[in-house]
Amino acid sequence: MASIILPDLPKGKEFEEYISAFFQSGGNYYIERNIIEREIEEVLELDIITTDYTSFPPEIKLLEVKSRDWHFPDLFKVRGWMDYLSIDKGVFIASKERENLNFFREKAKRLNIDLVVIPDLNKSKEALSELVSNKSIEVVDISTWRFSYWVERNLLKRLNHKKKSHPDNKCFKALEDYYFKVNNGIFFTENIVQKVHELYSTFQQFPRISAKCGNELIGNNFDEEYDILPKQIYDDTYYKCSYNDIQISTFIEHRARLAILKNAIDYKLYKKAGVENKTQDVPFWKIAGLDFEISLLDLLPPSFKKGLDEISKHEYFHKYPVFWQWFMWLFGGFILKDYEEKEYEVLSQKTEIPIDEIPNALESCQILFPQDDGWFMDLSPNSNIKMMKMFPVPFMGVGANYRRLLYTQSGKFEDLELTGMHTLNDLIKWNNLVVEVLKNE
Repeated sequence: MASIILPDLPKGKEFEEYISAFFQSGGNYYIERNIIEREIEEVLELDIITTDYTSFPPEIKLLEVKSRDWHFPDLFKVRGWMDYLSIDKGVFIASKERENLNFFREKAKRLNIDLVVIPDLNKSKEALSELVSNKSIEVVDISTWRFSYWVERNLLKRLNHKKKSHPDNKCFKALEDYYFKVNNGIFFTENIVQKVHELYSTFQQFPRISAKCGNELIGNNFDEEYDILPKQIYDDTYYKCSYNDIQISTFIEHRARLAILKNAIDYKLYKKAGVENKTQDVPFWKIAGLDFEISLLDLLPPSFKKGLDEISKHEYFHKYPVFWQWFMWLFGGFILKDYEEKEYEVLSQKTEIPIDEIPNALESCQILFPQDDGWFMDLSPNSNIKMMKMFPVPFMGVGANYRRLLYTQSGKFEDLELTGMHTLNDLIKWNNLVVEVLKNE
């Protein structure tokens, strides 16, 4: 079984990922990272945005992370970003001490910024405890989130390399555009109705992009319409667990659906809270001479609007963004059926959704994005696993490792109590792909 370890002293992006993992593990936060705006002369890059779903309406904070030297103007820069984005609260986290630190903290407080300095990572919990709602943060959660971010970073790095080295392949440019719009471009739209509409329009602009990429890989025209992956590409992706381009495309497709779900739920929450500037519908077109308007909400598919109304009746629907972020990128989009009761218990602990409501949370993706035969496939009896369809295998490997650490004292896959002829082999194959992704810097 292949393995790889995290750096003991994270710097740069790794320090940002460490801080992000701490917040992700420490409360009901939805985390957005590395958000870039290219429309302005100087590129604006936001390190971390947290959305806190314990507040009503959700509270947003901007986090700036510095592992290098920092100075007083850095605080004013964060305050400027907050004003530009209409975000009330900020956090500035540095790894290097400064003289007269209390003076800087006091000045930062006047800017509505919490200043935190963490020269020793072993003291992170103490330094950040007042900023997170969950005080019992698990070390295994922090380390697994760091691995998950590392996987994401390397997948995107590979995509960028593929786009440059294969300029004639259309799939790489399309995937980069898709990811940029989902992660970056749409973030800066303040009105949530516009944001949901733009996200869904982007989702519709790239239909079944994994199928299109898979067909281009075997020499077919990318611009044709395809419903499924070619069999040889599907087998290479999910049976051989190869590090191919479908691992990137499926990640971006699921990331897009999660962004839509998150912002659609935000719309319902802000609407309920009466925040008009964020939720006011936008007229799209007015028919001349008639008192009739088509709005952006009207342009969303009826099935999606119906689904959103349906899940908004669930008691804990406001926690679904956090749930799906945990379930996809930490649990790996699957349920280990031999531990199903324990799986639901852990998901409940991490997301604060009661155990008996976890099935509703798992069903919400199908309600919003209806798919024939549902979003889950049961691999039993050969592999006693229930998994999301077309999910990126590297993140399944992240989830496999999480189970290894959660459910065994030895930390060995072989000590998991599993049934099914191929369950253990599947977990190990997924793990080995994670290692390959992380070693390919």
